[in-house]
Formats: sequence, C-alpha cells, structure tokens
Amino acid sequence: MKASPEARDPQSLFLSVVMPTYNEESSVESVIQEHIDIMSQLPSAVTDWEIVVLDDGSKDHTPEILDRLASRLPRLRVIKHSVNLGLFQAFDDVHRSAQGTHVFTTASDGQWPATNLLRMFELMLQTNADLVVGVRPHRDEVYTPWRRFVSHCFQLLPRLLFGVQTHDAGSVKLGRRELFQCELISHSPFVEAERIIRTLREGYRVEFIPVEFLRRSGGKALGARFSYIIASLRDCFRCFWVYRVHSQQSNGKSL
Repeated sequence: MKASPEARDPQSLFLSVVMPTYNEESSVESVIQEHIDIMSQLPSAVTDWEIVVLDDGSKDHTPEILDRLASRLPRLRVIKHSVNLGLFQAFDDVHRSAQGTHVFTTASDGQWPATNLLRMFELMLQTNADLVVGVRPHRDEVYTPWRRFVSHCFQLLPRLLFGVQTHDAGSVKLGRRELFQCELISHSPFVEAERIIRTLREGYRVEFIPVEFLRRSGGKALGARFSYIIASLRDCFRCFWVYRVHSQQSNGKSL
C-alpha cells in the first residue's frame, strides 16, 4: 500500500468527494450542492474534482433526486445498489469508485458542513499529511447516551489493543486514494479504525483536526445498531490477532 515519493508529491491533485446515502431525501440535494459550492474555494493545487454518491437501496425519493441532479451536474457520478447492503459495503464500494488522487469521504445526512473540507485540505498541505481525520469535539452533545457509550468504547479499544489513538475513526477523512482502496480485514464499521491503525503502521503521516458536526435534520442514524456493534467487536479482535499477536509471532520466528 505504500506509495512512492513521486506518487506522494502533491503538485497536482484530483479530488474525489465520496458519500454513501440511504433514505436521505431531506438532505442529500443540499449536501451535494454545498460541496459543489465549496470547490471554488479549494487551493490551486486541486486541478480537477468529482462528487461520487452511492445510493444503498434507498426506499424513499433519494434515487429520483440523485437522477435529477446527475442529469444536470456533469461532475456528479451516481452509483446504485438495487438493495440495501449496509454501511460497510456502501463505503467500500464508493471508496473504490473514486477516480481522484485524493479522496474526501463524508456523509449525505447534513451533519458535516462542507467547510470542514477546506480546513482539512489546508492542514494536509501544511503538514504533507497522507491522511487527515476530522475530530468532533462536541459530538457528545448530539449523540444519545447509548451512542456516546458505544463511541467511547470504540475509542478505548484501539488504545488498549494497538497502542493507537484513532480519536474519531467514524468521522470525515481526507487522504490519498490508496488509503481508501487498500484491502482491510474488517467488514464492519470498525474498518475505519483499522484504516487509521494500518495507515500508521505502514509509516504514513496521519493528522487530526477538530471539525464541525451538526444535529441530523432528517433520516435515521444507523451507526449504533446492535448487529454493527457485534460485528465491529469481532473485527477488532481479528485485527488484534493479525496486527499484534500473529505479527509478533512471525517476527520472533524470523530472528
């Protein structure tokens, strides 16, 4: 997954803004337009851009809204799942559809203002970071008590098991395309924590920055489903086995 020094030279950037969507008819159009409006404010290093939206089998009017927008917005690409395949598959497919040198991954629910992209881009250019992760400083004010508990647990586990601070793994991210299209172990929401863990293990530079996070204006949050929690715990310990236990055993044998 490691890029060559030439590939990491940020002289000419093609930015892919990617977002999955599911039953977000109340917000998806405004979110897309907000990101289009912000593109004119990006640094001159960005020579081209696209927006890629994946509809994960929505049952409301989201597909019709996306078709209408795509017919008049040439830089908007719409991908569709005929049935709902869940968060992991939606993010994985939309990441792999990105054509840019860099990817900004966000959501279509209106909770992530597009101005976050400007701040993250500025930090990436200033520090030559390979991955910039947004951190929601006040998400506890937006989350329910149950969602806060789940969030704190999944911040603690990477510190205990991997010695890595992921801070806010499920947040918006900006980084090199290869970091979003690499093969990972996880097939659950834990994949974003694994992405940060593996990125750091392979010597890439990761930076964290506070971002703005708003209350939902519509739709329904799905991230704290019990099935997602169980799958994430399973993946967390699978990653621990591969990255820590098996890795140490292999290193011991090679000595």
